[in-house]
Amino acid sequence: MTKEMYYDRVLSPNFAKLLEHGGDLRWLFEFVKERSDLDFLIGKNLYNKNPDDKKNISKNKEWISVYRGLSRCVTINPKGKIDGADAYKMILPEIYGRKNKMNFKNELETLLLAIEKTFQFDRYYNNHKEGFYQNEFSRKYGILSDFNSEFVIIDKEVVIGYKDKKTKAEELGSSQKRYKEMQEHLSAFNAKDYGKNLNKKALGNELDFLALDKNGNVLLIEFKHGTNTSGIYLSPLQIGLYYDIVTKYYEDFKENFEKNIFEMLSQKQKIGLINPEWKRPKSINKIIPVLVISEYSNRSSAKRKYKEIMDICRKKFGDSFLSNIYTYNFTNSQLNKW
Repeated sequence: MTKEMYYDRVLSPNFAKLLEHGGDLRWLFEFVKERSDLDFLIGKNLYNKNPDDKKNISKNKEWISVYRGLSRCVTINPKGKIDGADAYKMILPEIYGRKNKMNFKNELETLLLAIEKTFQFDRYYNNHKEGFYQNEFSRKYGILSDFNSEFVIIDKEVVIGYKDKKTKAEELGSSQKRYKEMQEHLSAFNAKDYGKNLNKKALGNELDFLALDKNGNVLLIEFKHGTNTSGIYLSPLQIGLYYDIVTKYYEDFKENFEKNIFEMLSQKQKIGLINPEWKRPKSINKIIPVLVISEYSNRSSAKRKYKEIMDICRKKFGDSFLSNIYTYNFTNSQLNKW
């Protein structure tokens, strides 16, 4: 039977081998690991309507991407074609579009040097805001994780897929509706503090990080920088939506969800994107929403407004709304309770 929803970001074995020991892109793994400003995002999207239909597997899109903060420097597909952000293509067009040349280290070094020196790209990393700390956080619990890490990052820019556009509109639209109504309610309740016309503010379905802890808990992590005041205090709406979507998928397709999480973990451990000695839990336990804030200042009004909005949501949605949420401040490469 066709699945209404799916989540599978495991690379095909031959493509993953490129990054493994002895692979043609192993140099890229070592290059990224040695540079504190870079990190990987690997995965795939399923384009066929039925994710179980092996005849359509060729329609899947897979990628190995190198990010600097919030910007995508290069993306390699299984055919060896290199893509990237349009602005970077203008800097060094000769690195992009080529096929089957796996050693482009010199060109990549030239590109990164130009990016570092270009002021317009500072907002993605050099300004030491969200992109900078997301990168640090992702590396700490990913490529630099150790056997004793409290959790490891399984995936980034996480999206649950739907079998077709109609199903997505119905399922996602239904989930988004109550949060759009809450946005409208907050504006009507206190536009001065919470903002006008909040219902016009987009509510996406992409989660910053999905992680797995030692106890088998899946952590749904939304990441904010301390200067993003409205982003912090409105985060219960974002996190609530992500939590609803993933929880529904987990409840409906528990076996499939658990299988894919552990396959992603195994693949990343084999490559080295997660420490190979990190001990895998026996099974998935709970789904836990998490808010991580980097460099939060106690002078900010975000915490007060966050608590107010959480109280308003619980009055409308019930006391159980995000009752299991964890909140942290990420400072000096350490997580502390917020």
